[in-house]
Amino acid sequence: MSNDVSNDVIQPVAPPRRSWLPQLKSRWWTALLGLSLMINLLIGGMVLGRLSGHGNMERLAGVSYVQLIPRRFLQELPRERRKELMEIIQRNRPDLRNLREASEASSVKLADVLDKEDFSLDDVRGTIREFTTGTESLAAKGGDVVVDIVAKLTPEERKTLAIAIRERGKGRKKK
Repeated sequence: MSNDVSNDVIQPVAPPRRSWLPQLKSRWWTALLGLSLMINLLIGGMVLGRLSGHGNMERLAGVSYVQLIPRRFLQELPRERRKELMEIIQRNRPDLRNLREASEASSVKLADVLDKEDFSLDDVRGTIREFTTGTESLAAKGGDVVVDIVAKLTPEERKTLAIAIRERGKGRKKK
């Protein structure tokens, strides 16, 4: 049987596959599209974070200096009232910042006392006492700011603050 037909099987040619992704002719387009995607995801994440945040997202700068007043208490106040109370913190913020910087210097001083050849526990106590007590300590100045804030609170706000402080204490004990 000799046929002139070869044994090669002819395979049908499939049409080019159409992808939903475009074919990019340059790597620059790929990099540009990747960068665009990252920027869009970043912006989307920022928007989602802002929308899913708790309370008002107004910045409560300086509240960490006044440790006795929970941030949540201030966040739940009406905007004008919060602004009025935050002015007290803002007014005292430079002093509080200076005291915090001084407290960092006190920690260096404590390190020096610990490192001395003639170590004395009394020197350690004295250094810590300078840091923690007196009218020029961060705790004392923060306490003064708390007193100023509490003096401006209405009776209802004082009760709300008391509740917020107790709730914050309960939350810390669970951790």
